[in-house]
Amino acid sequence: MPAINENLKLLRQAKGVTQAEVAEAITVTRQTISSYESGRTQPDLETIKRLADVYQADLQDVLYGGNQLQLRLKRTKTIILVLTAIMILGTLTHSVLFWTLNRYYPPTSGIDVAIAQTRFALRDIAEMTTGICTGIFAIGCIIVLYHTISVIHAISFRKLILFFLVTTVALFGLTIPFGVADKTFDLVDYLLPMWNSLFVLILFFAVVTISKLIKQRRRT
Repeated sequence: MPAINENLKLLRQAKGVTQAEVAEAITVTRQTISSYESGRTQPDLETIKRLADVYQADLQDVLYGGNQLQLRLKRTKTIILVLTAIMILGTLTHSVLFWTLNRYYPPTSGIDVAIAQTRFALRDIAEMTTGICTGIFAIGCIIVLYHTISVIHAISFRKLILFFLVTTVALFGLTIPFGVADKTFDLVDYLLPMWNSLFVLILFFAVVTISKLIKQRRRT
């Protein structure tokens, strides 16, 4: 169950008002609202009722959460995390299989049918896996884009940037070490499939960031 301070912050962001505006509406200082939202102090029941009126929310929403915005936000975050995990899994599978086929089934000067078949099979599986995972991630991002934009005002820039950086570092971290350790394939053979995923990630991040900036400008 979300804490009251988290509910208050989310409801204010959903309403699109500042802490100062809320403070003026219920005749307290902005520092008081900030203290409520950070959890340093707890508002009394009368104040909670007044805040609920300002946010046009039910008392239940303030006390226990679960309003429509919170549900959409939680659902959207879950879907994005699942899609990201699928993309990262595809990248890891590609890197591991490429490294494995060159480490344990190296190309030989002679014709070894068994080794050749194994190499082709592993390479096909690697490319198919990363293609499927990247496709699922791309299609999923398109589907969830509208829902993400609808709740983007409730997500901070810090969290957006952190998500983008962590995911980008994960993609490179699951690609470059394998490419450097591989003495047969070039690093570019590992990076090219990853770039497709990274391009989709950058595009998705750019669209939601621009949407957040536009919404913030409209409120000022």
